[in-house]
Amino acid sequence: MAKEAAAEQQEQGQWQGAVEARLPSTPASAAWPHIASFCALHRYLPGIDLCERAAGADGQPGCVRYCASFAPGTEEVARWAREELLELDDATRRLDYAVVGSSIGFGRYVASITVVPEEEEGEGCRLVWAFECEPVQGWSRDGLVGYLDGAIKGMAARIAAAAADRAGGDVAA
Repeated sequence: MAKEAAAEQQEQGQWQGAVEARLPSTPASAAWPHIASFCALHRYLPGIDLCERAAGADGQPGCVRYCASFAPGTEEVARWAREELLELDDATRRLDYAVVGSSIGFGRYVASITVVPEEEEGEGCRLVWAFECEPVQGWSRDGLVGYLDGAIKGMAARIAAAAADRAGGDVAA
């Protein structure tokens, strides 16, 4: 049934999905500041070498960030995206954004990243990255989901390490 729904979405020119990663020892309150720092994506998303404010005020709806990945061993931009902050909600620990330009083949792309407390598991949390977009040029839906799944797991590892470091925990290099 899930394959039928995915095939129907692709036929209609619409992809959607979500990926998530657990941070079992990181409280949501410690993870959220990393996600909420909209123009600091390069600090926690592996593969992003540069993230800077291009317009608006950081953390305010309408802020646009420019993100780039460099070609290996150079400072030459290999891929870039401009992303607009749509909403940042501290109460629900949710950030909504849209890709407004890119070299990656995105048309319409809207996503949210939410930090969800793990009430049943103790003090940890989960990062949930949900998206809705037009099919991306040169990608399959499964390829995009696979990329986002790896990205959210990399983000979780970096955020957990940064939160442990701030709390005075021992972080192995």
